[in-house]
Formats: sequence, C-alpha cells, structure tokens
Amino acid sequence: MRFELLIGLRYLRARRRERFVSLIAIISLAGVTLGTFTLTVALSVMSGFQEDLRNRLLAFTPQITIERSDGHVWNPSELSRKISTIPEVAATAPFVTSQVMAVSSSDAGVPGYVSGGVLRALEPHANPVLKELKDTLEHGSLAGLETTHKVTIVDHGAKREVELPGAILGRSLALELGLQPGDSVILISPASLGAGIGPPRLKRFVVAGYFHSGMYEFDSSLVFVSLKDGRTLLADDPQLESGLELRLTNMFDAPALRSRIAEIAGPDFQVNDWTQANAPLFAALKLEKFTYFMVLLLIVLVAAFNIIATLVMVVMERRKEIAILRAMGARAGSVASIFLCEGAALGVIGTALGVGAGYLTSFLIGKYQLIHLPADLFMVSAVPVRLYPMNFVLVSVATIVLCVLAAIYPAVQARSLSPVEVIRYE
Repeated sequence: MRFELLIGLRYLRARRRERFVSLIAIISLAGVTLGTFTLTVALSVMSGFQEDLRNRLLAFTPQITIERSDGHVWNPSELSRKISTIPEVAATAPFVTSQVMAVSSSDAGVPGYVSGGVLRALEPHANPVLKELKDTLEHGSLAGLETTHKVTIVDHGAKREVELPGAILGRSLALELGLQPGDSVILISPASLGAGIGPPRLKRFVVAGYFHSGMYEFDSSLVFVSLKDGRTLLADDPQLESGLELRLTNMFDAPALRSRIAEIAGPDFQVNDWTQANAPLFAALKLEKFTYFMVLLLIVLVAAFNIIATLVMVVMERRKEIAILRAMGARAGSVASIFLCEGAALGVIGTALGVGAGYLTSFLIGKYQLIHLPADLFMVSAVPVRLYPMNFVLVSVATIVLCVLAAIYPAVQARSLSPVEVIRYE
C-alpha cells in the first residue's frame, strides 16, 4: 500500500480533539450513500416502467411494416421470400388493417351498442408475429380465428342457426359493446357508409375470445380476424392498409434494417419500424430518465460539498503533520495525493454502501412486488423494476468522480503549504 493512501485512511480516523471533523466526514459519507441509493433505485424503477411500456406497445405494434406507397392491395408472398433470407429477420406475416364500426345485437336481434375500432386481419395459423397476442389472451385461442362457430342469431324476428367466423376483441371493447364469448358482432366498413352507393359492406362474426394488454388504446379498439375474412369485408375500402409485418431476432436492429429492407423492396414500397411509430413517447421517456439521473445526482453533489468542507478542515488540523512530511522529503504531489485518496475513499465506501443497498432494495421490490399500484389507474398492479448493470456502473463512476473532484481544492491547498512557514510559527 502506498503511503499516501495509508496516511489518507488514517486521517479519516479522528483523534479526541478532532471529533467534529470526523462527524462531518460521517455526514459526508452518509450523503454519498443516500444519494447513490436513491439514484440506483430510481433508475431501476424508471427502467422497469420504460421496458414494461415498450413491451406493451410492441405487443400490437409490428417491429417493421412494409406497405405499398400507393395504398393498393398487393400479394406480398414474393417480397416475403426475399426478406426472409435476411438473418436478422425472424418471421414475416401478411396483414390487412382498416377502421371499422362494431355493432352488437340485443336478444331481440336489433342493433345494440356501436363503437369504432381498428380491424386487423392476419394469418392465425403458425404465425410467430402473434406471440404477444397469444400471451395476452384471457379467453379463447388463436385457433378460433380460422374456424367457423355455430351460433344462434335472431334475424327478422326468427331464430336461426348459422356458422360465423371468429373474431378476437380487446376486453375493454367487448365490455363497451356488452359482448361475451360466443356472442355475435357485426363489423361494418365505414367507407361503404360514406360512399352512399349500394348497401353498406358488413360481415357478422362471433366473439371467439378477448385479450387484455393493459394498454387502453389497444384494448378499446383492436379487433382481430383471419386474413381471408378481413379481405372479404375490406375488399375495396379506401382506408385499407395491407402489407407485411416483420419480427426481428433483436428489435433494436429495426432502424438499421429499415433502410436495408427498403432497398430490397424498391421505391414503390414504404418501410416503417416501431421506433418511428412511437418516437415521441420513447424520446420523452429517455429524457425523463436522464432528468431523474441529473436531479438525483444533485444529492451526491451536496455530499461532495460536505467532503470539500471536511477535507479543508483536515488540512487545517494537519498542518504540522503536512509540514513534517514535506521536511522529511515528501513531494508536493504526494501530499496532494493523500487528500485525493481521502476523498476517493469516502466516495468508494459511500458508493459501495449506496449501490449495494440500492441493488438489494430494487431486487426485493421487483421480486416480491412490495409497492402496489391501483390497477384501474395504472397499466400495472405493482411497480416494475429492471436491474441493468450499466445503470449501477454509471452511478458508481459518476459518484466517485464527483468525490475525487471535490478533493482537488483541499489537495491543492495542502500542496501549497510551505513547511518552513508552518514549522516556524507552530
């Protein structure tokens, strides 16, 4: 052990007449510990909310979509084969989507509740893109989309049994329409109503299940049907969007792959990724997380000012010892290193205690869901936590750097002491 570090650690231990200086050092150490503890817990919780929100958004937001620029319906099979050769692309699937009106029926067969929604038609069989939908299903299964279901309906006052294709609705939309699994629902193309030419285009489905993602935007509007039934209903709808949706092995590769896929698709196609669809939201979350980091780092900065006061008082108390060290041949840089080591020691000890306590607290909050939230107000019932090692590393590095910087002024002050003047008058 170098003598600078040894002496610096000894200076942290108080003699009888230096109890006050030691008390200030303990307060500084506690400030560093509290600052790093608060910072690590806050970053873990913010990371948890950010990842949870991203996963919920991406549950029904394709990672990459490919559509024709002119909006016409097209056969994506050939383009799908080309894109599937890209190693980073895990799966491709065709889709059709458009605005629709959903109408429920009363027991007497007359129209009941009406609500707007978004129809998404896709291939339910062995579709890897639908993993999130499958995970959020609370009733029914994806197999219900590709089979017909026998249901009794009332038509013009007479009951009759028909076979209807299945549809999966968001739970909030189903509750709004008063629908239960097995009930029939009529989907209407609003564009056919606005045209005023001929009867409106509509199709009757049976509720084969419903999902609950926790995102009201999705749960209150999305309706999933099979691709064949969706194309039948939305044959020439001007609001129709059709194309390919892609799942990647790493969703964070989407921005880089977007331009590569656009070159393969050609100028007639438009390629978008999930970062573009929710860019303002994710930018706001990133800014909020950075703001939390900077604001809570001020706690550590206050502790760093306490370290400055502590080391300045240590320099004043140790003037004779510093002069003796210089007279014995110690260099001015070595004297400065003593107080830099002392500041670094306070930073390292405080950081180790704070980061360790923060990690343990964050782990317990996440594992045992210690902080509960009202489920009707928030997307989650408990505070989500994500333990990213980089967050703890950044907090540790920032804290230790601040503590070392705080020790520079006392170190320079000790370095500039003249041993001759100190020994002469003391």
